[in-house]
Amino acid sequence: MVSRVASLAALALIVPLAGCFLTRDGLSMHPGQVADPYMLMQFEALSLINTHKTVGDHIWGWITDKDCSSPRAERGEAYCRDWPGRPPPPQPVYCYTTLAKPTCYAQPYNEGNDHLLGFVPPSTPIR
Repeated sequence: MVSRVASLAALALIVPLAGCFLTRDGLSMHPGQVADPYMLMQFEALSLINTHKTVGDHIWGWITDKDCSSPRAERGEAYCRDWPGRPPPPQPVYCYTTLAKPTCYAQPYNEGNDHLLGFVPPSTPIR
């Protein structure tokens, strides 16, 4: 949250300088070269093709910390929704040798001459 506030504060300092251009002599109000007018449309097209979101959706989602999408809103769904929760951690797996291929169980299987082939513990969450 702190980095988002710091980024918004930096953006508030940069926006007043948006009309200025950096030259060899410093800041100038006269551009040396006009930017390609189709560049923003190309970014929008690439964003829509790859993520199904516009550039504005990415910015608004970053500010609100939600998953926002204009194409989803056009289909009648909510414009912004919460990010899906994390999946549950995998269960532990105990694998034992058999005549053909290994057999795996969710808990230890202690029946006679079974030989434990391997154990995959559940992953620990990282904070």
